[in-house]
Parts: sequence; structure tokens; C-alpha cells
Amino acid sequence: MIHWKEIDDALGAVVSAALKAANLPAVRERKDVKAPLVRRSYRIDVGQTDGMGTDDYAETGCDIEIYFYPADGTRPRDELNAAADAIRTALREGVTVQDVVLIPEDDITCDADGETLTVMLRLTWIETAEETGEFMEEMVYG
Repeated sequence: MIHWKEIDDALGAVVSAALKAANLPAVRERKDVKAPLVRRSYRIDVGQTDGMGTDDYAETGCDIEIYFYPADGTRPRDELNAAADAIRTALREGVTVQDVVLIPEDDITCDADGETLTVMLRLTWIETAEETGEFMEEMVYG
């Protein structure tokens, strides 16, 4: 079973590498505080995982929000656009967690409010249910 912390760690590695490759190295903030804000940084919020399926498998997903804070808080448009391109491109193929590729379910949307970039997506994957009981071949009838 894949847990939110594993998703969070995998996303952090992908986003850090993407921003570094785009010449936008950023510090990862793991706190839910608003101030003091470290400039050039990013934060990842992983929502609760949810699932539905049958006795044999479960289709599972979680909502992700990534917040990017540019180095210059007054004129960041170019930096926000470059970060959006880098993050969106890196996440398009999915994120690997426990040898399972978690794929973005629809679009990866980006929204910039002038000072902050917000990247939103939903990752989905299918997990097989754990076996319970005995296989038919092993049952003893008597």
C-alpha cells in the first residue's frame, strides 16, 4: 500500500530536480506557516488518499497542490512561467513510488496570482488487494 509520505517524498525529488534543471533551484519548505517566507522555495500539499474498487483491486488517488514562491516577489512573471513549464513537464509522465507509476488523472493546472505559482493535479494508481484466506487448491475438504 502506498502512503502519503512516500508520495510526498517522491514528488519533492521530482520537483527539486525539475526546478534545478530549469536553473531555478529552490528550497523545499515543509512547514505550514506563512511567514517568514523563504524566497525561492516551494511547498507540497498531498491530500488524503481515497479508493474504490472490487475485492481484487482498488483504484486509488490523491489531490496534490504545489506552491512555488519566486526569488523576486515584486516582478516574478518570467520566473513563475519558467517554473510552471518545468514542473508540468516533469510531472506529465507520472511519479514513481514503490515501483508503481502514479499518473496525473487529467490536466496539470497552473495558476499564478502575481506572487505565487500553484500547480494542481490528481495522481491515480491501481493497487491489488491483499490475498486473504486460502487458495482453492490448498483447501482441505473433509
